[in-house]
Amino acid sequence: MLGLQRRSGSTGELHRSARSHGLMARVRRLLGAREPAPDRYLARTLEEELELAGCPVCRLLARKELRGLEAMLWEQVTDPLTHRRLLASRGFCFEHTWALIPAGRLVHSHYGVAIILDRLLRDFLARAGAGGVEAARQWLRPDAPCPACEWNRAAEDTLLWALAWLGERDPGLVAEGPAALCRPHAAALIEYTAAERRPALERRILARQERALREGTAEERLLLLFGRRPHELPPRGVSCPACVRTRRSLVDDGSWQRSRLHAWVAWLDAPERVGEALGWEILNLNGRLGDPAPLRAPETPVAPLCLGHLRQLLVTTGSREPLRAAIEDLERLAEALEGFIASADYRFTGELTPAQRRSWRQVVARFAGETPGVGLHDLLPGSPGSQCE
Repeated sequence: MLGLQRRSGSTGELHRSARSHGLMARVRRLLGAREPAPDRYLARTLEEELELAGCPVCRLLARKELRGLEAMLWEQVTDPLTHRRLLASRGFCFEHTWALIPAGRLVHSHYGVAIILDRLLRDFLARAGAGGVEAARQWLRPDAPCPACEWNRAAEDTLLWALAWLGERDPGLVAEGPAALCRPHAAALIEYTAAERRPALERRILARQERALREGTAEERLLLLFGRRPHELPPRGVSCPACVRTRRSLVDDGSWQRSRLHAWVAWLDAPERVGEALGWEILNLNGRLGDPAPLRAPETPVAPLCLGHLRQLLVTTGSREPLRAAIEDLERLAEALEGFIASADYRFTGELTPAQRRSWRQVVARFAGETPGVGLHDLLPGSPGSQCE
């Protein structure tokens, strides 16, 4: 099917959902039931997106994702139910924790990001400080999936089902216009399509993708092969030493091809090398191909681990020393966050220190990690599954 293997757990979930929808559609046809149709607003929205270049599903999902995070930061920062839901999921996954930064920028509320993560941080410090390694390990294992991943899965199901419905009535709509579905969504769309129509649709989509690959820029090709770029990527100035090592290996051992997130982080770090691996000619600013600049090492003498790498260390070693060092670092971060949050009060008359000003970004990095695949919602070695699979 479209020559693309599954690259991540979320893609596997997408394929499973597509197969279940296809099965239900076949059952309805066998029973003579009338096929449901998308509402006119959704159908018209998709038709308009198909008149634009790029993947329409990726584009619509990106908008919905950001709107959901914006709404939470605008309306639900102090809502007890939201806090309990985020406490169960330990916040968000790698991608959606970083996406809080642009979402906060859009609603002028990075204080909201700080408040949400500060509450989670203080709960972790209270549990780990009182219960030690075992309590810390238990806290670092989410009880629920990332809420934003759940929003996106539901929206993705609806968009692909509606797109398949439109494509069955006008086969050229999906494969012959300006739009070009990315490989993951194209493969999933085939699963939503009636079996007898799949071969013809697949040929059309493949022909459209091949044309887009020939004509597109390097970044457009990456979009086509892996899907949309995340709203925000962790910067090259990495603070977690374990994340530094993992990110350096992404391009060196080819593991950047594992998923959409790995591919885009590797592109951020080494666009020339990623492009070269895919057979593209990419020039850097001085007009020559070159090696990427090395990742900047942590500036502080005692580099703190992100919570995902801390979890890995506690699970594999059970040592108290890493936890003690992490608690000391996180207590300092919580103190700086407290000052940053207090400055939002109109009565605040002081001046923030540099540590307080950057504290809200630092807590994002601690919770999300600075490389994909190692966060709290990702698989541990030997683990049977993850919350966001």
